[in-house]
Amino acid sequence: MNSTHKSLRQQLRLIHILASAILGIYLYSPWHTSHTLRLAMTFAILPILTLTGLWMWQGHKITKWLKPQKTPSAVNNS
Repeated sequence: MNSTHKSLRQQLRLIHILASAILGIYLYSPWHTSHTLRLAMTFAILPILTLTGLWMWQGHKITKWLKPQKTPSAVNNS
């Protein structure tokens, strides 16, 4: 693991922890009935938590899947 992957993972971890702290504060505070905060949780915090969690868990597979694959036709033309 090189330094760029390590720093990316640390940044994702920090974002994930901050977003989960915001979610916890929202759930256990008296503001959980606010419609504005509910929209913020639905359209900002929960997607951020989902994406950062998935990226930290399966990021290596996602980048491998998104990379362009070498085509077998290039090998056959030689």
